[in-house]
Amino acid sequence: MKWIILSLFLAFSNTIKAEAVDLSKLYEVHTEFDYSDLVIEVQGFKVPTLAAFRGWVLMNGKQADIQKGHEYFLDKGVKEGIPLHLVLLQGTDWRLSNTNVFNLPDEKVWKNMARTLLFIQEHVMPKTGLLIPVSGDRSKEYNQHAGGAPRSSHLDFCALDLVPIRNISRAELHKILKSVYNSVGKKNKMGLGLYSGVRFHIDTCGYRQW
Repeated sequence: MKWIILSLFLAFSNTIKAEAVDLSKLYEVHTEFDYSDLVIEVQGFKVPTLAAFRGWVLMNGKQADIQKGHEYFLDKGVKEGIPLHLVLLQGTDWRLSNTNVFNLPDEKVWKNMARTLLFIQEHVMPKTGLLIPVSGDRSKEYNQHAGGAPRSSHLDFCALDLVPIRNISRAELHKILKSVYNSVGKKNKMGLGLYSGVRFHIDTCGYRQW
């Protein structure tokens, strides 16, 4: 009987300790806040970190879907040079749009992004260096807010807006991108959009340039 009582007491004590450890995180006092754990700045754009993405995944119960998608891209030959969570980033003005930071598209269009990523890996990054997505898949609501075209390839999980991490002039970057477009763009159905600064658009859903 004493052993039973002792066992129950120890179990109860361990439960209280476990709860105390978990609950302590709710009572930690922070008087200074820093974006650096959740957002970093790349070429003037505020980009969510992997920690921020993990929070979104957990809060929305997307663990299984994200794992499946990650494995899909790796199986297709996509390397992890480009942070893969950023292909789900709607854009960098999400704070003003009242929409989600990330958007997970239907599995039937994953092939579009795999094709675009492989194209970027093979033909673009060897000349530009590492590229960071600042907009990938978009919901209709976000696309409308961002002023995107009604039939934007971002809606079909086919497009990325990107910026280089290395210091490169706008003129040099555009020279590289136009060279890629002229040499291999047509056979790969490359869409190329050149924006202000060093931000640019690439998709593989239609040969065109703007």
